[in-house]
Amino acid sequence: MNMKNTKNKNEALPRSIRRGILETASFVCGAMVMVVEMAGSRLLAPWMGSSLIVWTSLIGIILACLSVGYWLGGKLADKTPKISSLSKIILAASISVAILGISANPVLYYVSDAITNLYLSSVVAAITLFSIPSILLGMVSPMIVRIALESNSHIGATVGRFSALSCIGSILGTFLGGFVLISLFSTGTILMLTAAILAVTSGIVGLESVKAKKVKIPVGIIILVIAFIALGAWLEINGAPMATAGIHLETPYNHIRIYEGLRRDDYKHVRVLQTDPVGSQSAMYIDAPNDYVFDYIKFYDLAFYYRPEIKNVLMLGGGGYTVPKNLAAYHPDVFVDVVELDPGMTAAAEKYFKFVKNDKTRIYHEDARTFLNRTSKTSDKYDAIFWDTFNSEYNIPFHLTTVESAKCAYDMLSDDGITIMNIISAADGKSGGVFKGIYAAFTKVFPHIKLFLSTHPNDVITRQNVVLVASKSELSNEGEAEEKIKKLLSNELTKSITQDIGAFTDAFAPVEYYALLMH
Repeated sequence: MNMKNTKNKNEALPRSIRRGILETASFVCGAMVMVVEMAGSRLLAPWMGSSLIVWTSLIGIILACLSVGYWLGGKLADKTPKISSLSKIILAASISVAILGISANPVLYYVSDAITNLYLSSVVAAITLFSIPSILLGMVSPMIVRIALESNSHIGATVGRFSALSCIGSILGTFLGGFVLISLFSTGTILMLTAAILAVTSGIVGLESVKAKKVKIPVGIIILVIAFIALGAWLEINGAPMATAGIHLETPYNHIRIYEGLRRDDYKHVRVLQTDPVGSQSAMYIDAPNDYVFDYIKFYDLAFYYRPEIKNVLMLGGGGYTVPKNLAAYHPDVFVDVVELDPGMTAAAEKYFKFVKNDKTRIYHEDARTFLNRTSKTSDKYDAIFWDTFNSEYNIPFHLTTVESAKCAYDMLSDDGITIMNIISAADGKSGGVFKGIYAAFTKVFPHIKLFLSTHPNDVITRQNVVLVASKSELSNEGEAEEKIKKLLSNELTKSITQDIGAFTDAFAPVEYYALLMH
């Protein structure tokens, strides 16, 4: 068949306009794939967290389904290379994205409740929610190319052009979703806007095949668009159906859930902050907002036992700003620098956790490692550095567990400085890999280290908060300790552990692998 001389008798638009419409559809659908993926990470976060496991499942399933879509779209394109078929596929994708926005929370509620293994539940959730939209959006590209080739003999140039447009659209969708939409709108609204854009695209693509007697098609699409936008507005105002209880906040880096309840350990009323469903990242007593709730965080007080003359502290990880509040209340002469990646976290701490900025607290909104890299090259010194950057065992910032990061901290400490790190891991056994890699890294840098088990002091093989205390000089205090300090000191790990894992480095820090062995 001579494609150059073949012309679809149903073509109603000039070929230049027709080509422009197809190019627009390729660009838009490429962008919407990435917007759906970015929004998808926020859908999964309240139920399964935002760890590498969840991201891997989401990306892997979407890519697999796009591949299925490419294959099915290619077969359909050879069978019926009609622009009306393309319009219907895009419209079906629009409807599937709208259904995704409505059904996500109920589906995630049941999946997370029925499947406790995060690896399996995240894959099942991704397949259930994103397979149909991804397959349909994948079908678009081969359909567009096949239709464009009907009247064009430049096969290579045509395929290259549409592939490039789809890729450029994906790039735009990534930046649009990550930098703009997630910061401005709820996830439900983003998905409804995506559905609306796809519906409009479907209508534009279908214009060529519409004749006077089929004028109801674009009218129906317009009605569908209005319905999607209205539903998106309703979700924005009322919240997604069946969301987990509490306040939900979308920030540039997290989906934050805040709720209140009675703490099982002491039956006191607490307010809790979560960015990961596996654990709680911060908590505050309602009637004592400056006191520590979690056991592990009390071990930061050891810094003042070993080094009573501390004047300035660096806090890596702000969370609910529990430590800065405590220092302001009980050590008012101490200056505190807080490094918190997420400005939305700081805003949440101010609004919901009674954190009040003062002239002795400076806040840096950046990654803790970039701060360490930069500041370690200056003359700035700290008397103490506190690390609290683990969201959960599923979400460990590997670049803060390495020899290189420990060396940065060493360079930033004063001669008698002390650093304390919270590590979620067992201290020994098959569940202790994360701790052992970090411990090995710090022993390469710091000459004096003590270890404490926050919850089970006599159990080295159970996952818990392991507290690492390191210093350039000897860790000792011959004075009489307060009762609360004596209790902390009694949790010191004195028995030797099996050192069968090498030090984590920037080049190799398999924290995800060792975290998997905790389960």
